[in-house]
Amino acid sequence: MESFNSREAVLDQIRPAQIRVIFTLPPQFGLPSHPLAYVEWFTPLRRFDKDVGMFAVQRSTRNHQRNAAIVRVEQLVRNCHLIPKFGQAVPSLWSTDTVLEQCGSFFVNPYFDVDTFTYFRLI
Repeated sequence: MESFNSREAVLDQIRPAQIRVIFTLPPQFGLPSHPLAYVEWFTPLRRFDKDVGMFAVQRSTRNHQRNAAIVRVEQLVRNCHLIPKFGQAVPSLWSTDTVLEQCGSFFVNPYFDVDTFTYFRLI
């Protein structure tokens, strides 16, 4: 039971997001002078699909709008690979440029590389 609680605590600290832009503010705005990122959040890593062995996520919304934030670049942990969740066939309108906008649900792929696999297995 203790390992489950610690795993859940770690999962509460990370969350998938799509980085839209990385920027710094002009000097006339004062602090902060460090790089910032405008991100759009996905839902927290709560729904684990045992059939595929991956977490399922969707776009996070607030007041029917995408849930977005400006965060310090140092808060970004690592990249993640999202696999579109679809039925019998891939919609023909999807492309690598549009799938993040058009797909409703995704799986967070822990098998993307050995570092990601290890990261998800250790938490």
